[in-house]
Amino acid sequence: MKLFKQFTFEAAHTLPDYPQVHGHTYHVEVCIWGENSDDYVIREAEVTDEILIVKDLLDHKYLNDFIAVPTSENIAKFIWNELEHFPLVGVKVERPSLGFGVIYQGVE
Repeated sequence: MKLFKQFTFEAAHTLPDYPQVHGHTYHVEVCIWGENSDDYVIREAEVTDEILIVKDLLDHKYLNDFIAVPTSENIAKFIWNELEHFPLVGVKVERPSLGFGVIYQGVE
């Protein structure tokens, strides 16, 4: 069974091809796989607690301080690495204002 948790964060960054500091709203969906062994794959509170830690790392931050080139692709990898202790299926990072996003599944 797959479960997911969504969150939103606001952050600023620069990119090599766009060196002016600018910001975006990012929508994130983390998808986790597991067996439904005791009526839960993973308890919602456990997932939420870990997601809030990751959100706090990203929300209202300058992403270049800890992600060398903070593209959507690299933000998804960063989130994956922070949550890799879960049996992850994918991390989706989306910029809804553009209708653009990526899904990182742990391999390139």
